This record gives sequence, structure tokens and C-alpha cells, in this order.
Amino acid sequence: MTTTSHHAENGGERPASAPVRDPAPHDPTGSWGCPVTAAPATQVSPATQVSPPTQSPPTAHGSPAGRIRLYEPTPPEGRTELWKRLRERHGPLVPVELEPGVRAWLLLDYRETLTLLQQPHLFARDTRKWREAVEGRVDLDRTVPMMTWLPNALYADGAEHARLRAPIMDGLARIDMNGMARTVRRIADELVDSFVTRGSADLIGDYAGQLPALVVNRLFGLPDSYGHMLNGLTALIFHEDAQRTDEAINGMRQYFAGLVSRKADNPGDDLVSQMMSHPSKLTPLEVAYEASLIVSASHMMTAHLIGNTMRTLLTDDRIRSAHTDARLSTHDLLDHVMWNDSPLQLLAGRIALQDVRIGKARIRRGDAIYLGVEGAHRDPAVQVGRPDPDTGLASGSRAHLAFGAGPHSCPARAMGRLVASTGVTVLQERLGGLRLAVDPRELRPLASPFLHGVRELPVAFQPGRPSEPPAVCTQQMEQVPPVAEEEQPPEDLLGRLLNWWRGLGS
Repeated sequence: MTTTSHHAENGGERPASAPVRDPAPHDPTGSWGCPVTAAPATQVSPATQVSPPTQSPPTAHGSPAGRIRLYEPTPPEGRTELWKRLRERHGPLVPVELEPGVRAWLLLDYRETLTLLQQPHLFARDTRKWREAVEGRVDLDRTVPMMTWLPNALYADGAEHARLRAPIMDGLARIDMNGMARTVRRIADELVDSFVTRGSADLIGDYAGQLPALVVNRLFGLPDSYGHMLNGLTALIFHEDAQRTDEAINGMRQYFAGLVSRKADNPGDDLVSQMMSHPSKLTPLEVAYEASLIVSASHMMTAHLIGNTMRTLLTDDRIRSAHTDARLSTHDLLDHVMWNDSPLQLLAGRIALQDVRIGKARIRRGDAIYLGVEGAHRDPAVQVGRPDPDTGLASGSRAHLAFGAGPHSCPARAMGRLVASTGVTVLQERLGGLRLAVDPRELRPLASPFLHGVRELPVAFQPGRPSEPPAVCTQQMEQVPPVAEEEQPPEDLLGRLLNWWRGLGS
């Protein structure tokens, strides 16, 4: 999860027995999206194989003045213009600061980004190899988003990455997508039922934020009350009250530690139980971190994909008309948004395993490179995904970088598209006369450098009626039918956490 608070972005300090933090909003290993299918990329060459330029190129230590501080809030003109200015000034590779005094690179070139993701022999994800950490300038337990180190698939390479990734892949492969579509539709309908009669809603807080949390919580085999709590804890992590933020971080630790403990005592046919019994032989702590990774990779990314898509429909007449006239399918609409209004700004950093050059910049072994997704999508050399000047429609290509590529590419592309497309479709079907309740200029953007979206999306519509309860036969055909709510949560860690959460609302 990301927030303007450095502490909240990192989830606090690491306890010995529970997951530290929900990792950053996007992880190509666990996020839900679609594959990259792009033209061959320009080769990133070892520095020793490239003729030296006439002038000494910039390096991570001692590069040009005016280093961009990624930890600062979004500039007033937005980051789109920022990426453009940076490319004009520095070329495809920009010197940045991740926190005061901690230097890295930001890559804005599309083809080089794709190449980098596909070359794990040159660029690692294991941040323990980061020179800033090796030389003692940063503490990996306390550093910036996506550059800490945790025992899950996001931070592993090679055989260890394969061992940690396999339980997620194999668990997701067991999901029947037809049954899952019914499950997601039912959850979406129930969320709409909670506000459809009043004629107004915040599509982020009331709907888009909750849908992916409830879906993944259902995959974990828990009653929906725990999913609502999971979403609420995430929202509190963005809270301006530091005490509430700390409480939410601690609550997230307890959710994942309690989830693993409960499934160890009462395993079932759910994703966490499957990971615990997988031949990879994950430890309980590793299972907790893997579950945390699944949530962090799917929750906010999917929430703001739905939010950005609905905002596009509510503010862009050409896109709305094309979608209404069936010239733009929902899946192509999602691709248009992922190209042009992607919820993901930056991909997890990679560590150079040897000296290499990208453009005119020399990357030293151990340097960190963040990948600018939106900047790469706006690379002048890339034409796919660009809106047509006459229709406003993107090309429909799925070669965007929003979900990574290479060994860490998304393992749940079908699931992600299902949740997002169902979320958008249900709103359009159920909310007649849907319109923004405020001037678009009043929408408040997220301050995070990693996520792109709005904090709230207030809308008005014609009050409607709740949906009819699904027939018994339909419920039985769901991939994950709802787990019965507990009259009194058990006195385990997870149950005590739920009672605490309920007490906050009293």
C-alpha cells in the first residue's frame, strides 16, 4: 500500500513473528492483469561491450544536479508533464532520490523497460544486493516502498523465486473462472445494494476499494466481515492521523498472522490452505507474507483500475459514446485506461548485477532502477495504445507494462480482468443516470508517486432497488460461496482482531 506517509508506505517495523507490512501496491508476481506482448526491445548491453562516450556519463553517485525526489507529493501539473520534462532533460534514464540522500535511477523508455524485465541475469529483484544497503546507507527493514526485503516471491530471484511463486500459481490455476465470475458478480451486486436506494455514492470508498478486498478475502475462505475489515484497515493506512495509521498497520500484521494460524488449525479448500500444503513446503511465516503479497498486489491496483475506468466514462464523452455503442468492449476499455490512465505509476525497482549502460548513462553494479510505467507508456517511440486524435480510442493493444513482464510477470491475468470488468459492468447496469456529483476539477488525486487515481469519486444516479437474492442453484455454482458469518468470532488472533475492528465503529 502506498500513502504520502513514509511510515505508512512501508508498514512500520518488522516484528519477529508476523508480516511487517502490506507490500507496495503493485507486484508483477502477484498482481491481477494481462500479459505483455510487445515488439522486440533494444538490448541492454554490458558496459564493457559498449564504446565509451566522449564525455563521462552520469552515475548514481555524482549524477547531474536537480535530482528528482520521488518521495515528494505529486506536482500541481501532475506527473504526466513531469515525465515529459524529465525525458527532455535527461533522456530515457533519470537520476532520482528515493528518500533524502538515497539515490537511484528512473527508467522512462518503453523498450528498455521491457528488456530489463526480461533479463533477470542482469537485473535482480533481491534488494539485499542493492549497493545502498550493502554499503550501509539504508536499512532494508525501514527503507522505501518496493526496496525493502521480505520473504515472498516479489523479492526473490531464480530457484527461490520459483519456489515461492509456485504455490500462488498452482492455487490460482485451480480456480474455475466461470464459477468465479458468479462469485464476483454476487459480491459486486451486494455492494451496490448497500447504496443503490439513496441515489448517491463514493465509487471508491463504497465500491471499488471494497470489491477486490472482498474477493481475495473470499479466496482465503473467510466470512465477508473480515473482507470489510481488510478494506477498512487499508483505508486507515492512508489516514492523516498517525495513531490511526499505526493501529491499521498493526491490524494488517494481525490479519495475516491470524489467517495463517486459523488455517493451520482448520485447513479448508481455500488459497491459503493450499499454499500451506504445497510441495514447496513454505514456512508459516512465508505463507503469511505470500498472502500479504496477494492482497497488496491486487487490492489498490484493482480498486483504482475500476475507479480510473469509471472516471474516464464519466468525463470523456467520446469514450463513453464508443463504449455505449459497443464500439469499445469493456476489456478494450480497461486496456485503454491501463495505457492512458494507468493506476500504476512506478514498477518495483531492479538491482543491476553488473555495470551496464542504458542510453548515455552508466549503471554501476548494485544500482537500483525504478521503472516508470506511465512515462514508458508515453515514450514518443511507442505508438501502440495511443488515443486516436479523431475518436479518442486507444489501439486496444495489451502490450502495456502495467503488469510487468519476464519471470515476475502477473500470474493472475484472467482474474484481474474478471474483477475489474465485472466491477465496471455492474455499475453501468445497476445505476441509471450515473453522473459525477462534483466538477471534475474538484476530484482529489492520490498524492502517492506509485499509484494514480482519485481519493473519492462522488456520483449521483437515479435511486434503484436492491437485487434479487440469487437462487440456491446459482449459489451452489459459485466458485467461492459466502462463508457463514460467525455469531461470535472465535477467540483466536483473527477473531479478536475482528472484535477490535467492530469496536472502532461503535
